[in-house]
Amino acid sequence: MAVIRYGKDGIYRVRPPGGLVAARFRHYEARSGMPLLHDHVLVSVKGQCLDGKWGSIHTTALHENTVAASALYNEIVAAEVCEVLGLATEPRTVTPGRRPVMEIAGVPHELIRWTSRRSDQIAACLAELEHEYVTAVDDDGEPKFLPVVSERARAKLNQIAAKMTRPPKQKAQPLAQLRKEWKASAILTSGVAVDVINCLIEYARAAAAAIRSRVAAVVDDALAAVDVIATVFVMNDGGRFHRRHLLAEARRHLALVLRGRRRDPGLDDQIVAAAISTHCLDISEPKTVRGLEAGYRLYTAWWALSDLPARRRPPTPAPDPDRHPPGRSQRAGCAPDPGPDSGGVGDTPPPAEPRPGCPRRRGGAGEAARHHLRRRIAGPGGRRLRAPAGGDARATARAPGRRPRARRPGARRWPGRRST
Repeated sequence: MAVIRYGKDGIYRVRPPGGLVAARFRHYEARSGMPLLHDHVLVSVKGQCLDGKWGSIHTTALHENTVAASALYNEIVAAEVCEVLGLATEPRTVTPGRRPVMEIAGVPHELIRWTSRRSDQIAACLAELEHEYVTAVDDDGEPKFLPVVSERARAKLNQIAAKMTRPPKQKAQPLAQLRKEWKASAILTSGVAVDVINCLIEYARAAAAAIRSRVAAVVDDALAAVDVIATVFVMNDGGRFHRRHLLAEARRHLALVLRGRRRDPGLDDQIVAAAISTHCLDISEPKTVRGLEAGYRLYTAWWALSDLPARRRPPTPAPDPDRHPPGRSQRAGCAPDPGPDSGGVGDTPPPAEPRPGCPRRRGGAGEAARHHLRRRIAGPGGRRLRAPAGGDARATARAPGRRPRARRPGARRWPGRRST
């Protein structure tokens, strides 16, 4: 994701062979004073090329891959902690409907909730902001926003709540002193038994041993590709995504499957490549040079019909031996007569009602044709006119003083028959 731009307008890009220049600062506590192991990384905007020259890092690409980099950081830190202390991770659902969060197995949830006071403060402030959002009115007394908070508006309000409830920084203290204060506070306010807090590492290692005995460190690329593409397709708006979304989800999948174990380098890229080549459809329409790059291609999920289970057709019912084929009148479009045992309900539909002015078609198509013919040769007031000898009966049906219309060759004279 890190590339150096050079040339006019930065059209040429190359990866820095020596990596990025960065400085890491490790912190052990949050602003609220609760335990929170995290790192702050300061990245330089300059990178060295193969020829020794320094160029500018493409910062837009760094910001776009922030989520994928965060997923990689969480996976690596959890693997290092579990490897050194002999622990394992397990999924924990924080918000229903959202992805689970990987936590150290064996740690009571009450103790985890004790450390997450910051999230409770943000949630309380967010509820107040949402109430102000839906009740806000303009100068005319009309609602300024929709009565329902959308996902995009909720994300903005969550950022505002985080800034409003952000406490000031505290003075740095030694780690040994922080651990004493945390232990005393957990015993008094967390609600967890004292023996569990004193022997927390033993409980965590026992839980890790149970997980290692029943969960194997096996990663199936094909199944991982299906899981990744399905999750990204559902979680992204409109089912459209880029490669960076698949990479972040692949790293979350590996953290869920491996449970704190280390993995081979490049395994996440293999899962992404399998997902794109098998279950993705490229729908991008690039209009710029950057749109032609692999990292900016737009994809959607595509499932092959051969992969789906075949739908079983219902069995064909056996023909009724007492039922006869339709007669001539039924083939002509007339309603069939109900059988003696049908009673108006069953396989035979009820007879259709005739249209106004049209008699019931008892004789089929021939009776209907004769009816239309009688209407055409009838004079004013329903009086039937006599056709001259050797003439056409249709000529007498025209009103006096009306020019006859030219009929196209092959046009129908009346329904059901063609002119010869």
